[in-house]
Amino acid sequence: MRTWSHPAAGCDRLLWIDVSVGVAGDMLLAALLDLSFAAAPATATSTTVFDEVCAAIEAVVPAEVYLRRTEVTRAGLRACRIEVVSRLEDHPHRAWADIRELLDKTLDGPVLERTSAVFTQLARAEGRVHGIPVDDVHFHEVGAWDSIADIVGVSAALHALGVATIVASPVALGSGHVRTAHGRLPVPVPAVLELARGHDVTAGGDGELATPTGMAILAALAAGTGSLPAMRIDGIGIGAGTRDVPGHANVVRVVSGTRALAGPAPHHDHPHGERQEMSDEG
Repeated sequence: MRTWSHPAAGCDRLLWIDVSVGVAGDMLLAALLDLSFAAAPATATSTTVFDEVCAAIEAVVPAEVYLRRTEVTRAGLRACRIEVVSRLEDHPHRAWADIRELLDKTLDGPVLERTSAVFTQLARAEGRVHGIPVDDVHFHEVGAWDSIADIVGVSAALHALGVATIVASPVALGSGHVRTAHGRLPVPVPAVLELARGHDVTAGGDGELATPTGMAILAALAAGTGSLPAMRIDGIGIGAGTRDVPGHANVVRVVSGTRALAGPAPHHDHPHGERQEMSDEG
């Protein structure tokens, strides 16, 4: 399985990502930051995960680009919304070679490794779609500062949270058509289909549910696809998409924990075998 090192000794945090209703880079970043806001992990230092994410983003993108956090609801569910706000007039067309050079100059260690892995997946997918060498790829929407910030932010958050292994649910890709820099394209767009090779997917509904950035993060960083793995849960995060779609919880959920090991019978807090009453709500 694909795992990532972390400086904390004995750190082997497992993360399950629920992308059953779609995925985008900003939703993943929001879910990870929501996880960190809910309960700071033992691997966190005196600086918060949010501080480390902002520091990584500030190292790569101009100072006029920053994160804005808000609490929102999606189909009645509380969620964290993260927006990458830019005071710049951005020109999103950037060559992969230029982005690679920028990352190498500004990042290092596991954050650089993860970020580069995501952009490499994107470049390979775009190269296959357009029939050009990877080094000749120019990104359009993905080359914008907000998309770069999403990818760097996710990589930094995973490192700060001490995540070693990622498993994702089957991905909802969507259906229909969407307007892009290349014109009106069918959904899933070609780059997303390329990135989805080897992953379990569903249509999931109308519209573009999985973006190239979100799918590239899964393709590069997830060890595999599956249902919630056996673990001892220590945190949950919910990241919101841009739109609140009626009847559709437009969110990505992340569940973190440590691997479940065979051991003694589960411990229950209620004494003398007294049963705990469970609510039918929620």
